[in-house]
This record gives sequence, structure tokens and C-alpha cells, in this order.
Amino acid sequence: MMTNAPFLIESDHALLRHHLRGIRIIELRQIGGTPEHGAEMMAHLENLGFAVKFRKLERMSPPPLLRIAFRYPGPGTAEMTIAPDVGA
Repeated sequence: MMTNAPFLIESDHALLRHHLRGIRIIELRQIGGTPEHGAEMMAHLENLGFAVKFRKLERMSPPPLLRIAFRYPGPGTAEMTIAPDVGA
């Protein structure tokens, strides 16, 4: 039976502040997990004032090693991948 525990934990808030400094637009990508995980992260980012685009991915090669990973394709833009099942 799956629990409805929140995806974001306390240490994630500092991680997001650090990695998203100077960012305005985020492409949020989710691999695995439940729809609630993506919705929670998207709502959190929007509440912080980011413009967010969401995409659900079936897989990624190589597979993610971290629950939350970042790439920066251009000024003011970040690609953030969440993988709720990593480390579970």
C-alpha cells in the first residue's frame, strides 16, 4: 500500500533555493512516482513565483541518480527533473 507522504522534504527547500537562484522559467520533468508528486512540485514552484512547464517522461537514459536534478539550457531557464522513486 502506498502512502500519500509529500514528495518535498525539508532539505529540498534549501536545495531549490540554491539551484534556482536567478531562474525565472522552469521546465519540470517527472520520471516515475504518482501524479500527485508532480502536482505538488509544480504548485510549490508556482507559489515561489516561477513560470513552470510540466512534462511526464516514461524513461530517461541514463536513468536519474538523484530525486531532484537540474540543467541550465539558457539564461534564466532551468530544466528540473524529479524522480520520486529514486532512493525509495
